[in-house]
Amino acid sequence: MAMGDSVDGGHVNEIRTQLDERLHLIEDRLLAMAELVAERVGEVTSAMLEGDVATADALVAADDDIDLLSLQVEEGCIDTLVREQPVATDLRFVVAAMHMNMDIERSGDLVSNIAKAIGRLQGAHPDDHVRDLVARMSAQAQLLVRRAAEAFRTRDSELAESIDELDDVLDDLHYRYIQHVIADARRGDLDPQQSLQLALVGRFYERIGDHAENMGERVRYIIDGWLPEAQAAERARARMDSDEPRPTRGLAVIDSIAEERRVDAIRRDFVANVSHELKTPVGAMSLLAETLANEQDSADRARLSDMLQKEAKRVEYIIDDLLELTRLEETSTGDEEIDVDKLVQGSVDKVRAFADAHRVEVAVVGLPSGIAFQGERRQLVRALTNLLDNGVRYSEPDQRITVTVEPLEDSVAITVKDEGVGIPRAELERVFERFYRVDRARSRETGGTGLGLAIVRHVAHNHGGRVLVESKPGEGSSFTLQLPLSAAGESESETS
Repeated sequence: MAMGDSVDGGHVNEIRTQLDERLHLIEDRLLAMAELVAERVGEVTSAMLEGDVATADALVAADDDIDLLSLQVEEGCIDTLVREQPVATDLRFVVAAMHMNMDIERSGDLVSNIAKAIGRLQGAHPDDHVRDLVARMSAQAQLLVRRAAEAFRTRDSELAESIDELDDVLDDLHYRYIQHVIADARRGDLDPQQSLQLALVGRFYERIGDHAENMGERVRYIIDGWLPEAQAAERARARMDSDEPRPTRGLAVIDSIAEERRVDAIRRDFVANVSHELKTPVGAMSLLAETLANEQDSADRARLSDMLQKEAKRVEYIIDDLLELTRLEETSTGDEEIDVDKLVQGSVDKVRAFADAHRVEVAVVGLPSGIAFQGERRQLVRALTNLLDNGVRYSEPDQRITVTVEPLEDSVAITVKDEGVGIPRAELERVFERFYRVDRARSRETGGTGLGLAIVRHVAHNHGGRVLVESKPGEGSSFTLQLPLSAAGESESETS
C-alpha cells in the first residue's frame, strides 16, 4: 500500500513538473516577445528620424519573428489546457498569457505600421520639436513594455499598477505631438498626406502604451485575480445569486440607474469611436482646403481637389453606415418572399464593377438552389454586398472570391470565401465590433469604414440567423451568413 502511494505520488510530481516546464516555456516566450517589441520600437524610431527606408523594410519583414513566437505561445496555452491538469492559479496564468500574447503581438504589428509609414514620409521635414516628441514617445513606449514585462517576470503587483501612470505620460506626449503636427501642417511645413502619416505614427506609439497597460492588468490578474472585467462580473453574479429579500421598488431604481450608466457608457464609447474615425478625414479635409486655397499650380490644385473629394467620400461612407446601423437597430425584418438565387446574383452584380477594377474574380457555386424564405430584401442585399466588398478589399489582384449556397436542414448557408490576407486567430472574435479593423493601414488605403461587418451581424440577428468566420493569415477568410428558412414554420411544427 505504501509502495502504491509512493508510485502515485511520484506520478503526480511528474505531472506537476511537466506542467511547470510548459508554463515556464510560455512565460519565456512572452518575455522574449516583449523585449523584441521594445527593441524594435527603438530601431524603428531611429529609422524614422534618419529616413532609413532599408531598415524600415527589414523591420516589416522581421515582424514574422514575433508572429512565430505568438503562435508558439498560443499553441503552448492550448496544449496546457488540453493535455495537462492545471489548477486554478495555473488557469489564471494561461488565460492571462493568452491575452498578453495578443497585446504583444499587436504591439509588433504597430511597430510594423510605423515602419511602413517611413517610406511614405520621404521628403517630409518635421521641425525639431516634433522629432523630439517622436523620440520621447518612443522611449516612453519602450519603458512601458519593459515595465510590463518586468512586472510579469517578478509577479510584482505594485509594479504592474504603476504602468497606468506611465501610460498617462505617453498619452500627454501624444496629445502634444498631434498639436505640433497640426501646427506644422497649417504653416505649410508639411503637405496633407505627410501630416496624416505623422499623425498615424503618433497614434501607433500611443497604442503600444495601451497594450502595455493591458499587460499590467493581466499581471495583476495572475497574482490576485484582479481584473476590471472580473470585478464587474463578480458584482453581477452577486446581485443574481443573493437570497436576501430585496424591495421591488428599490431594486427597480437600482437596476434603472445601472442601466442608465450602462447606456451612458455605451454612448460615450460610441461617440469616442465616431469622433476618432471622423477626426482623421475631417482634419485632412481642413488641411487640404487650406492648401488648395493658396495653391497656384493647376496640376497641384487638381491633385489636391481629388484628394479632398476622396476624404469627403470617406466621411459620407461612414455616415451612411452609421445611419444604416441605426435603421437596423430600430426596425424589424419584413415578410417579403426572398429568392436566394436572386439575392446572391443581385449582390454579386452590385460589386462586380468594384471587383473588376481590383482584378478580383467573383464566382458563384450552388445555383440554382430553389430556396426561398421570408425576410427583408434590402437588409440581406446590404449584408451580402458588405461581405463581398470586404473580400475584394482584402484580396490581391488576380485572386478569387467564391460565393457558395448550401441548403441545410432548416436553414441556408451563404458563404463568401476569399484568398486574401486572412485574419489572425486572436482577432476573429473582434472583427464584428464597430470600427474594429485588423489592418487599419490597409483599411484606410482601400476606403473601408470599419462598420461593414457590424452591419452584417445586425442583419443576421434581425433575421434570427448568425454570421460565422473562419480564417488563417495568408490563406484567406470565409464568412458564412446562416439564415433560418422559416422561423414561423419551425415554431408551428414545435407546437404541433
